[in-house]
Amino acid sequence: MKKLVMILLVLCLAAVAVIGTLDARTGLPVPAAASAVPAAETDGTASAGQNNYVIAGDEYQSPETDAAAPEQAPEQETQQEAQQETQQEDSSAAGTETAAEEGPVSGRLDYQAMYALHDKEDKVLRIGDEEERWGDYFYVLYSQCSQIENYFDSMAAYYGMRFGWTDPIEEGTEETFAETASETAETLMVQLAALEKFAADHDISLGEEELAAVEEQKKQDRLSALGEDATDEDFSAVRQQVYLSDEMYDRIVRQNILYQTCFNRLYGEKAEKLSDEEALQYLKDNGYLSAAHILFQNTDPETGEKLDDEALAAKRAELEALVTELRAIEDDEERAKAFLEKVKELSEDPGSAYYPEGYTFTEGRMVPEFENAAKALEDYAVSDIVETAYGYHVLLRLPLKADAVVEFSSTTNEARTARMLAANALYGKQLQETADALALNWLDGVEAPKLLDYVNP
Repeated sequence: MKKLVMILLVLCLAAVAVIGTLDARTGLPVPAAASAVPAAETDGTASAGQNNYVIAGDEYQSPETDAAAPEQAPEQETQQEAQQETQQEDSSAAGTETAAEEGPVSGRLDYQAMYALHDKEDKVLRIGDEEERWGDYFYVLYSQCSQIENYFDSMAAYYGMRFGWTDPIEEGTEETFAETASETAETLMVQLAALEKFAADHDISLGEEELAAVEEQKKQDRLSALGEDATDEDFSAVRQQVYLSDEMYDRIVRQNILYQTCFNRLYGEKAEKLSDEEALQYLKDNGYLSAAHILFQNTDPETGEKLDDEALAAKRAELEALVTELRAIEDDEERAKAFLEKVKELSEDPGSAYYPEGYTFTEGRMVPEFENAAKALEDYAVSDIVETAYGYHVLLRLPLKADAVVEFSSTTNEARTARMLAANALYGKQLQETADALALNWLDGVEAPKLLDYVNP
């Protein structure tokens, strides 16, 4: 499986401590940890700078965003289509036999039998200089396997597709779901240890305020899982049923707070400690551009209907006059100021309210006509009229700025700047380097459980 990004996994683990989805078979909370199923697979390279501190995929979508992007993850969609085609072919060849009957059975793991391999307090593996307990490792393994079994159920229920533990995790690979679950569990254990080591190496620990946040998180977890009348003992009992000990739960919640504490100490709450040079270098390295634009839409905002030729011609003529007016301003800063005032006054792009100083974007985030026009301009230059599916645009290329808004979260109503993204990327790299330097070894006489030995048909 592709290496998972430390930042993503640490916070996912914290969120899973019984707050995950309810298991339809038992009614018990199933951890929603970083999943090993295809839809949740995370490529470390692609995710750089796109972690849980900056919530990817929750940005305000401006009219310039390419609306043709597929809603479903391409890897999952490809695998589903391929599997469906295979099933159809197999079904035809076998007459009355279905592909589901021929394929592997998505059997359930016998968790109790596997858990009984060791006492929960037994030390079974070493990460760096620290030894880890069987019970803690087993919870992480269980969380991965539960996610995969839920994936099997969903694919069978919604697509009529049967997957089993020996099936490849994705098309074109040989790694199976069973292998992926085991590898991901080990990766998660390493990353838990890595954050703790990273904090220790930087002399960062939880203070009174952070410890209070830990207790508040536990309270909210209990309320979310069981309601106001539940006691800590009730909550503990529920956690035990999903193999989550009190000690491991406490560790996970502390990690969630520790993750943010380390970031704040090193970079500041809003990454204000990161230098302009580092932020700008991040933008350049990742191919970012910055441009403001004035948009005249080609549809009626009330009816959504296409404007007639006369109305479109009038809009185009108005923009042509604006281009002439703005290009006549000789001073770059004055031209930019005047352009942004026109954006506020005239532009019909609702995204301008969230990005008042223009868009800072990387390749593929805007429709091709917009992106290509921005690339062709020098800083502070005004474009000719650019036509897209949304209407007519005039662009002003802007220099990159460390505090330019790159993303806007509709969930938190917060803007995320280039400086914040750069700090996230650097932090993620540092954490991953710490994890990469830690070796995981099973102790003498102990080995990772062979999942296929515990599959019940």
